[in-house]
Amino acid sequence: MDKNSPAAELERFLNFVDACSQEYKNAYDKVNEEDRRVQDFLHQMEFAKDQAERNRVATKLQKSRRSRRQNKDLVKRNEKVVLFFLEEKNRGALNRMRQLLGQQRKEEEYLSGERIYKPRVKEPE
Repeated sequence: MDKNSPAAELERFLNFVDACSQEYKNAYDKVNEEDRRVQDFLHQMEFAKDQAERNRVATKLQKSRRSRRQNKDLVKRNEKVVLFFLEEKNRGALNRMRQLLGQQRKEEEYLSGERIYKPRVKEPE
């Protein structure tokens, strides 16, 4: 398949949409995980035996918050694309584009393959 063919461009776009959705889901899950982790850190700080232990927990909390921020930014970056294609009318268009990709690939394979002409009229013998 030629890298500038219509099928390649369609495939690139559909891969982009899929990548956005996957990155969004992974980042969203990580944000939720870090939100739950905060409670663990708060309890560890509450029951810390001394200041050194509280400081270690506070450092973990800081790292957790930074990780959460990075993942939240990924969620925000992909959110518009993901939500757009979650709307029913747009999801239908995306599914039709996937079908179009299959049809386009088939057509391009035919055009680039070996073609044989089959006579329509038999010659008299």
